[in-house]
Amino acid sequence: MKTKAIIFDLDDTLVSEYSFVKSGFAAVAKHLAKCDTGVFAHFAGSDTAVLWEEFLALFHESAKNVFNRFLDMHGVNGYTEDEVFSLVKVYREHEIDREIYKPYDDVEDVLSTLCEKGIAAGILTDGFAVSQRNKIRALGLDKHPAIKGIVVSAEHGEGWAKPSAKGFELLCDELAVKPGEMMYVGDNPKKDFYISRNIPIKTVRIIRGGGVYENAPYFEDVREDHRIEKLEELYAFI
Repeated sequence: MKTKAIIFDLDDTLVSEYSFVKSGFAAVAKHLAKCDTGVFAHFAGSDTAVLWEEFLALFHESAKNVFNRFLDMHGVNGYTEDEVFSLVKVYREHEIDREIYKPYDDVEDVLSTLCEKGIAAGILTDGFAVSQRNKIRALGLDKHPAIKGIVVSAEHGEGWAKPSAKGFELLCDELAVKPGEMMYVGDNPKKDFYISRNIPIKTVRIIRGGGVYENAPYFEDVREDHRIEKLEELYAFI
């Protein structure tokens, strides 16, 4: 069946997830350097570049509890979980630095080519709703002429995150295509390719190199139909 629509995952498919991490930690570093009251007054006037590098070093050690570990490292005592969450909130909801956060080099050419070929493009992404919407806006994907549908699963509530079929089914309706006319491009073996068990959609795994889930196991060992390293390789399957 001819491909009429291609749905893309966002993180580590169209843009490096690590670039958002860097932008987020930069925002938190700037936030802390401006705090002059409470437990965070410890960081008032700090060199934001130094704080940023410390965050990144901790993240490379482990992505878990970075802010707790950062505060412990600096000997900040008596902080509460609410105060830690205030940093998480800054990270998730920050205004993204567009000098740091940019799409992969092949994205624009492929989206433009799909548009010329009359193939609709869409986005289906999990993650915190505010963060994902901020990412999409920062990349200009919400206004891109090739993008005909965007689903942020968290905006629809419980049961919508991949590998649920709900987001795919909504995009089928929005793009006026059947599942068999749709292709999905993602990077995460834990949830991106199992959809082919539920609906007859073709799946493609892109290996960007250095992706968060590059070495993750496949969910129930359901694998992609095709594997690529550059988006241009999609043309061979459509």
